[in-house]
Amino acid sequence: MYESHFNFTAAPFGLNPDPDFYFGSRGHSSALSYLQFGVYQAEGFVVVTGEIGAGKTTLVRTLLSELDKDKIVAAQIVSTQLEAGDLLRSVALSFGIAPKSLSKPELIATIEAFLTSLVTENRRALLIVDEAQNLNREAVEELRMLSNFQLGNRALLQSFLVGQPELRVLLTSKPMEQFRQRVIASCHLGPMDMQESQAYVEHRLHQVGWKDHPVFSPEAFERIHHFTSGIPRRVNLLCNRLLLAAYLGSLTRIDAALVDTVGDEVRSEVGNAGSDPTANDSPTVASPDAAESPAAASAAALASAVPAAPRLLVVAKSQSATSASSAGPLLCVAANRFDDAKMAMLLRALKSRHGLPPQLRIRIGEDGDFALNDAFFRRSEVDVPVLDVDVCEPTPTAQIAEVLKRFTPMVDKLRPSAVIVAGSSDSMLACSLVARKKGLRLIHLDAGRRAASSSLDDVNSVLSDRMADLLLASDTSGYLNLIREGVSESRAHLTGSLLVDAVRLAAQGARPAEQILMHHGAAVSQLKDSAGYGVVAIESAALGGTRQLIAELIDRLREMARNTPLVWVMGAAVGRRLEAMGLSAAGADGRIAVVPALDFEAMVGLLKSASFLVTDSQEGRLQAAALQVRCLMAERLADGPIDKPAALKQPDGEAAQRVAEHLVQWLASKVGSVRPGAAVA
Repeated sequence: MYESHFNFTAAPFGLNPDPDFYFGSRGHSSALSYLQFGVYQAEGFVVVTGEIGAGKTTLVRTLLSELDKDKIVAAQIVSTQLEAGDLLRSVALSFGIAPKSLSKPELIATIEAFLTSLVTENRRALLIVDEAQNLNREAVEELRMLSNFQLGNRALLQSFLVGQPELRVLLTSKPMEQFRQRVIASCHLGPMDMQESQAYVEHRLHQVGWKDHPVFSPEAFERIHHFTSGIPRRVNLLCNRLLLAAYLGSLTRIDAALVDTVGDEVRSEVGNAGSDPTANDSPTVASPDAAESPAAASAAALASAVPAAPRLLVVAKSQSATSASSAGPLLCVAANRFDDAKMAMLLRALKSRHGLPPQLRIRIGEDGDFALNDAFFRRSEVDVPVLDVDVCEPTPTAQIAEVLKRFTPMVDKLRPSAVIVAGSSDSMLACSLVARKKGLRLIHLDAGRRAASSSLDDVNSVLSDRMADLLLASDTSGYLNLIREGVSESRAHLTGSLLVDAVRLAAQGARPAEQILMHHGAAVSQLKDSAGYGVVAIESAALGGTRQLIAELIDRLREMARNTPLVWVMGAAVGRRLEAMGLSAAGADGRIAVVPALDFEAMVGLLKSASFLVTDSQEGRLQAAALQVRCLMAERLADGPIDKPAALKQPDGEAAQRVAEHLVQWLASKVGSVRPGAAVA
C-alpha cells in the first residue's frame, strides 16, 4: 500500500524469509561461516538453532543460494512430528523419489541407490530438516543411519538440522551420544544489538531504493530496538506498521513518539512481544557452541541430567470420591512468594470441593522469602501441610541440578496423584522434569507466558507447557500463545490470575500505609504530599546491568521523586547489589524512602493507596492491576522520557474458582487411570 508513496521498488519488511534481504550481523555472519564450513566438509550433520524469528530460515536459504546446483542436490523437509517411517518417506519425496508402497528395507535401498547415482555424476546430496525440534529420537536415529551410507570413503548424504532451542535438549540427551559424534558444526542464532538493529532497518530500506523518505530519527531506532529486542521478524513486523502509519498520516518523519504509539498497538494485538503470531524462527546471540546462551546451556544441562520420560497413557474414566481421596497427594509447588500466594488461593478454593486427594504444599527457595507470606496464609484460612526445600544456588544450571536432586526422592516417597506448578522459574522447570520422568500428571498454572525478549524464563515456560497435561493460562495472551503453538483446547484453558485474587483478599485486611511505614521506622512525610506517593518494587533482575545503567535508573527515579515522593520496597538481594556497586537509592532530599521487603499483606496495603507503581515484574504489574493502581515498567525509565503511567485493565478476580473447577473435573477423569509414581509407555 505504501510502497509507491515512498517510491520503493518492493515491500522492505516482508515476513517471509528472503535471501535477497539477508543482513550480515555479527551473529548471522558467524553462523553463515559455520554453515559454509559444514558444506565444505561434505559429511556429517550441521545443527542450527535459534528462537522464533531469529532468521534461521533466511540464513539457510542464503546459503542455498550460494551453492553450485550442478554439484549439490539440495532437498528440504519440514518436520511436523514426523515418525521414523514417515521421515524416510519424506526424505525420498524431497529428492524426487516416489516411495509408492515400498517396505522400509526397500525404501532405504532405493534412497541409497539414488544417493550413489549422484556420486557417479560427481554430485552429492544435502538434506535440510526444518523445525527439527519436533523430531523424536527414532526419527533422528533414522537420519544418523542414512549418514552411514558411503561409497568408498565418500559420504553420500549430508544433513542440516534447523530448529528451536528445544532441538539442543533432544540432541544433548544421553541416548544421542552416537549422533553427537557426527555433528561437525553447530551454531545458535541470537538477537541483534541496538547498532545492528538500526543497520538492519537501513539495509532493508536501501534494498528497495529508500532515499531518506521517510526520515527515521536516531531516537526512533532506539525505540524500535526496545520494542523488538533486536529480533529480525519482530523488527519487520513493527517497521512495516510504522511505514503504514506514516503513509496514512502523511508523515515524512518517523520519530520515537510514533514508534511508541505503534509499538504499543502491536503489543496489544499480539500480546507479549515474545509471542509473535507470525513466528517460525528467532533470537539469542548467534555464535558457536562455546558461546551458547544461558538458556540453551541450561536446557542442555537439563537434558543430560534427566532423560525424557515416556509419554503418559491416560484412560478417561470417572472415579468415585472414595478412590480419589485414597490416591496420593496433590503436590502444590511454589518457587517464590508470588507463586506461594497463588497456591494459597487455589487451596482456599479447593477446601469446599469434595472427593479430592489430600493436598501438600512444597516451597522451594530461601525460607526468609516465604516467611513473608505466613500472615497471608492465616488470613486465607489455608491449613495445608508444607514441606520447605531450602535451595538457593548462584546459577540456573546449579539451581536446576540441586532441585532435581532434592525433589526426586520426595516424589518417590510421596507417590503423588499429580504435581501442580506455577510460573516459569528454574525450580519450577526442574520439578516439571521430575514429574514427567516419573510419569506423573502435571498441571501448569500461568501457562503460555512468554517474555518480551529471549530469556531463560521464556524457555522454562515453553518446556513446562510442552510437558504439562493440563495448562491453565492466567491471561488471554498466554492462552492464545498456547493455541498458536498447537496445544489442543482440551488441554488449555483460560482461567484468569490467581495472583489478582490473592491481592484482593490481602487488601481486605491490610493495614494503612502510614502504619506500615512507621512499623519499619520510615518517615511518613511521603504519604502527605499533595501529589500522593509512588511505590518502587524492583527485583534483582532489573539491576543485572552495568553500574552505569543502574546509576541511570536511580537518577531517573530521583527525577521522578521531585514531582511525586517514592517509597522503594527493597529486597535484600537488590540492597546487596547496590551496596557492592557503591550506589545508594535514597536521595539527600528525603524524597525516596527505602524500606525492607514487606510481607504480602503489607505490600498490598502500601500499594493500595499509592498513586502508581514502578516495577520490573509481571507479578508487580498484576498487583497494580488488581488494585486499579497505575503501573510503569522499570525498563522504560532508563531509556527515554518518563511517560505517564498507564492504567491496566482490571481482571475480574474469579480465577481461583475457575482453576479449582477445571482441576476437579480433570482429576475426576484421571484418578486411577495410572498408578501414581509409575511411568507408562
